[in-house]
Amino acid sequence: MTAQLEQAIEQAQAAVQQQGDNVRALKAQLKDGNAQQAGVDAAIKKLQELKMELADHQKAYEKATGRVSGQNKEAFRAAMANTLERRMFYIPSFKIYGSVAGFYDYGPPGCAIKQNLTQAWRQHFVLEENMLEVECPAVTPEAVLKASGHVDRFTDFMVKDVKTGDCYRADHLLEDAIEAALADTKNPLKPEERRDAEQLLAGVGELKAEELDAALTKFKVVAPDTKNGISEPFPFNLMFKTSIGPRGDLVGYLRPETAQGIFVNFRD
Repeated sequence: MTAQLEQAIEQAQAAVQQQGDNVRALKAQLKDGNAQQAGVDAAIKKLQELKMELADHQKAYEKATGRVSGQNKEAFRAAMANTLERRMFYIPSFKIYGSVAGFYDYGPPGCAIKQNLTQAWRQHFVLEENMLEVECPAVTPEAVLKASGHVDRFTDFMVKDVKTGDCYRADHLLEDAIEAALADTKNPLKPEERRDAEQLLAGVGELKAEELDAALTKFKVVAPDTKNGISEPFPFNLMFKTSIGPRGDLVGYLRPETAQGIFVNFRD
């Protein structure tokens, strides 16, 4: 039953997204004189009907399960991302070549916001708190990060969708599963189970690979996009590795913390 409701929500969201694109396209054509106002109005009416159908499906899911659909949260995130991209706050870098996950370009509004944040930071810390500002290289030699422990410990545990190979943060999936279990009013946890779940949620970030794997199995965590099974957790170093110099024998990393240079320069 739950799977059917989630599928209905997913299909309704896709229909809303498609119709929204149609409305925007018709509005653009209307400005160019290639569409009629009546056609635009009909498309808008259809979009409103689809949104009402989506809301009905979401209410049915909440009534049946006692919790908010993950599809609902994902729809909000997708709608927000779509709006920010269309208004050029940011866009995926190299988009015409397929882009690469995690790389983004700031558009004019995004650049303005970033600059405002930088100026607010500088106003507070440099001018009001009398701190001194330094600017250090973005690439740091391996020896520095080896001494700080980043090379050995700056990792997150990931899991893979066993069929598609897509990767996910294991701790994020576990946190979502625990929160869903705690919020479930249809099948509430027993008092001792709730207490254990709350303690586990508070310490998710400290779990070792074996403990994390056991918790993922306990809460029956699956890949959020496909509902396929997931692999055992494996470590992933978060730093971007590169080489320094023409010989390529000096290893470096894109600095993992903007404050790294402060600590290195402190002894001078």
